[in-house]
Amino acid sequence: MSLLNTAFIGSKGDGNARLPFDKLLMRHDKLRDATARIIHGEHSVSSDLWPFVAIASFSYAFNAYKALGLILPHLYHESGAVLLRQLWEASLNLHWIELAPEQRAQDFCNYTVIELRKGMQKAGEQSSLDGLDAASARFQSRFCFEDRQGKERIHSSFAGGSVQQREEEIGEPWSADYNFLYHLASMHAHGAPGAVLHQNFIHLSTSPQNKERDSTALIAYLSMKVLVADVHLLVRNGLAANSTAVDEAFEDALA
Repeated sequence: MSLLNTAFIGSKGDGNARLPFDKLLMRHDKLRDATARIIHGEHSVSSDLWPFVAIASFSYAFNAYKALGLILPHLYHESGAVLLRQLWEASLNLHWIELAPEQRAQDFCNYTVIELRKGMQKAGEQSSLDGLDAASARFQSRFCFEDRQGKERIHSSFAGGSVQQREEEIGEPWSADYNFLYHLASMHAHGAPGAVLHQNFIHLSTSPQNKERDSTALIAYLSMKVLVADVHLLVRNGLAANSTAVDEAFEDALA
């Protein structure tokens, strides 16, 4: 079964459901519980930043996954798409950092200074801003660059590049996700016309309810796939013992 044949934002169809809605939502909960058991309790984290960033990022992504479990049974797939993007992008960053954890984990933490500065600047706190700049010049320099006109700019991301550049460096399955998942989820995150007007196209199906259930089930499946990849990362880095229960919860989810 191809996920590309499912009805995410409105497409022609025969009205039949293309994804096992009830089964996927049940598996979604089962995967949540299996994951919670793996990460429950205190972890033996060293003073290195990478394990700290990995656990913090995973916990953030897992919270988005758990929030999905609360809204998907009610068919709120539009808001689910926004949470899916949150889960996916936090996970993408996590997997990108893993490729060069020492420097990238440092950049991830240091970039909070840039984000704090942006908030202070928008609030008009110039005196506090001057003090922050003086104290954090070394941290900020890492994220500065000159544009084509020779003007100093600050990168809009801790990674220095775009989301697309990150997924290209990691490779599959993140590249395929970017072309399919990220584009569709971003439409909902930005309230784009294709998302806002979605309901106006559901009548093309002979069963609007099945289309709603397909869209919701797709969100459930894609979020499960991302979470499993995150758990595997924890196992690779010695931050979780094994992924057996998680893999079993996800196995044959589309069957």
